[in-house]
Amino acid sequence: MTGFAGALVQSSMTSIYVSGRNLPPTHWNFGSSGIIGASFSREVLTYGTLWAFETEAGVAQRFGRLDETEIWTALYFRWKSFPWSDRLRTSVAVSTGLNWASDVPPYELDKSRGGRSQVLHYLSPEVTFGSIDHPNFDLVFRFHHRSGGKLAVFDHASGGVQYGTVGLRYRW
Repeated sequence: MTGFAGALVQSSMTSIYVSGRNLPPTHWNFGSSGIIGASFSREVLTYGTLWAFETEAGVAQRFGRLDETEIWTALYFRWKSFPWSDRLRTSVAVSTGLNWASDVPPYELDKSRGGRSQVLHYLSPEVTFGSIDHPNFDLVFRFHHRSGGKLAVFDHASGGVQYGTVGLRYRW
């Protein structure tokens, strides 16, 4: 189970993740909305301590300028093996899935080319860190992103909301 909270990121995902740009969080443009949420995940396929596939279901509430509720399901690929993992447990993961929002806010309409869809693609890269002494807890940094993508496959909706989040994960 993961609980998280974060702030709206108005910088484009391309400017943050595309090679050559890699805009650091200190240079992101934040908006006047926040999010708080929880998700439940489970490893469904694993290759020892190297990697795993996980399924996830989650729910979140936006607040501030945006006030919609989100529900999503996703499949994650998680890489779990790093040279320092015997001192600091670290993992990197990326997801693909579907995200439903209770409404389409003007913010998303402004970012789209006329599309309007409550269901959009869910993409959520994350990094986790955990203490070797406390293997059930992880600190989670997640980029919570929903959009129709460049192809605007969801009712011609290309834009969506995204949040930079921090959370705590408990595994049992």
